This record gives sequence, structure tokens and C-alpha cells, in this order.
Amino acid sequence: MENNTIAAFHILSKKEDIIKLRTKKMYHWHIPKHLRKKPIQQGDIVLVPTADGLASVLVMQVFREEFEKTQKRYKKVLKVIERAPKNK
Repeated sequence: MENNTIAAFHILSKKEDIIKLRTKKMYHWHIPKHLRKKPIQQGDIVLVPTADGLASVLVMQVFREEFEKTQKRYKKVLKVIERAPKNK
């Protein structure tokens, strides 16, 4: 089973390698099937829809969530902006 949900913090600003996050609340989004081919990972920055328009968020968790159990629907991740660096 592949992961279908992310939990992420909103990015307030990003200068060079320093990212400021809004950490008061972690939000969730659904990963559409076409983005699961190259799996989203912790540390990736993705573009998502919000109540105020589009926003960049930093992925903190990626996991599988079954709608039948949770009955929760989330907005969809639109695209991956930046991949996390690979650990060697």
C-alpha cells in the first residue's frame, strides 16, 4: 500500500537554506495518484490549496490513511516544488 496523505507546516519565509515555519498547527493534504509515482518524502516542499489561495508547505510526515476508517477528506497536493536532499 502506498502513502496517500501528508502532514505539513506552512512556510512563512525561505531565505537561502533557512526556512521559517508556522508551527501552531499541522495540516493534512491528500496525495493524488499521479504524484505517488515519485513518492513525496519528509522534508519535501509542496504546493497546496488553502483557504487563502495557494501556499508552500514543508512535509513533516507521509502516511497511509483509509477514508473508510477516518471519513476525512483533504484538499489535494498540487505539485512538488522542491525535493528534500537525499541522505547518503
